[in-house]
Amino acid sequence: MRKTNPSVIRATLRHSDYSRYIFGNGLSLIGTWMQRIAVGWLTWELTHSPAWLGIMAMADFAPVFLLGPLGGALADRYSRIMVMVWAQVAAALSALVLFALSASGILNVWHLTIFTFLTGCAVGINQPARLSLAPSLVPPELLTTAISLNAMIFNGARFVGPMISTVVITLWSIHGSFLINACSYAALIIALLSLKIPRRKRPETDGPQPSLLDDIREGIRFIQGHASIRLVIFIMATAAFCLRSVVELLPGLTSDVFGKGADEFAVLTAAFGIGAIGAGIWMARRGGMDDQPIIALWGVLGTAVFGVTLVATTEYMVALPVALSIGFTTVVAGIGMQTTLHFVTPSAMRGRVMSLYGIIHIGGAGVGAFVLGVIAEHTGLRPPIATAAVIGMVIWYTVWRQRNVIVKSLQTTTTPSKKNQQLEFV
Repeated sequence: MRKTNPSVIRATLRHSDYSRYIFGNGLSLIGTWMQRIAVGWLTWELTHSPAWLGIMAMADFAPVFLLGPLGGALADRYSRIMVMVWAQVAAALSALVLFALSASGILNVWHLTIFTFLTGCAVGINQPARLSLAPSLVPPELLTTAISLNAMIFNGARFVGPMISTVVITLWSIHGSFLINACSYAALIIALLSLKIPRRKRPETDGPQPSLLDDIREGIRFIQGHASIRLVIFIMATAAFCLRSVVELLPGLTSDVFGKGADEFAVLTAAFGIGAIGAGIWMARRGGMDDQPIIALWGVLGTAVFGVTLVATTEYMVALPVALSIGFTTVVAGIGMQTTLHFVTPSAMRGRVMSLYGIIHIGGAGVGAFVLGVIAEHTGLRPPIATAAVIGMVIWYTVWRQRNVIVKSLQTTTTPSKKNQQLEFV
């Protein structure tokens, strides 16, 4: 087992492009989570309807499914920086309109739904370019650390954003969160425009340029023909649908299985977050290239085992360390799989491959939670969660037996001659 190496974090942060990017992205993510809290609270104030909460969640995340493939094609055809910049501009304008409508007192739930959907569209276009950016900011040997630090920033923002939003709503007003979010996009836009990344030359074609739909089809054919990428996507989808969905069902587990209330739910959620941040730190200090798929697979298995443990107990104090462990293994698996995809995917295809990663990563757990929740209406929460975890273990074993396919593909794309080089950027 490789020892952790704190110096790789310092080496990664010494890359000025990367440091500017994660600082700007961190501020933007805090604003994003502030707005999500405000949207949820306003939705409830305006409607007092659980159905509207579900509609608003759909308006937020459905565009990622619909526009993710288009975002991937755009990220591989045009400047990934400019794709992200225009997406941030669109999201900032949407937040400003929400601020104006809310501050003027004319905001209704339909306004909220429409502009939440438009923000989701910006996220759907932005996501593949964002996920594809890290290999252009650091050399390959620091990529795992860079992705791990990104995960730490994301999980940290999930806690900081809601806390700040609560203070803003209490001391100022709910529309203050919209204004702060709109301003936070400026930090990322400035950071992106300051990046000094070389442009990749696109090959010239004699005939007409393929359409974006042709590019999307080409990406699908590439994934279908690449065994190692298929395996990573397969185990990633399994983890999302069967294993990570337990986090979405945590309120029901807290109440029905552990017999606790809202305060204990908050502590249990925090335990997941602490485990996730700990995993980001561990993976960042550990670094590494060749063994990322193995680390990811062990993370998936750990999530399945701890998932079964979580529903096998009714003791809240036992659930706390188990929840922390699930947070840790989930993020280890996610970082390992994302890093592996970066290493085995050519730069020209990275946007389209990472768009699929983003769709599964964002939406998979929600879909899995919906299916398990419907079943749980008739059986209770524990049987479907345990069954899903066992299915995850079976699929894990199938992929584990074929792990050498991924490892060999990784070894052929991380040769010494490619080390210490920055991957080119569109």
